[in-house]
Amino acid sequence: MSFLSPAPLATVDALDASWMHQPITYLVIAAICLLVVLRYLKRALAPVGALVDAVAAAAVVAFAAALALAMLLLAAVTTAR
Repeated sequence: MSFLSPAPLATVDALDASWMHQPITYLVIAAICLLVVLRYLKRALAPVGALVDAVAAAAVVAFAAALALAMLLLAAVTTAR
C-alpha cells in the first residue's frame, strides 16, 4: 500500500445510503436548521431592540429640538420686521 493512494475508507459506503438520495431528507434537515436559526435569532436580536428604541428616541429628540429652534428663529425674524 502506498501513502499516495490510500485504500478507500469503509465509511464511504455508509454515506451512499438510499435515504441520502431522497430530496425530502434535505428539505427536512433544512427545515430543522431554519427553525433552530429562527429560535436563536430572536434571542440574539433581543438586546438590539433596546438600542433601536434608544436611537429612535434620540432621533425624535433631535428633530423636536431642531424644529423648536427653527420656530424660535422664525418668530424672532418675523417680530423684528
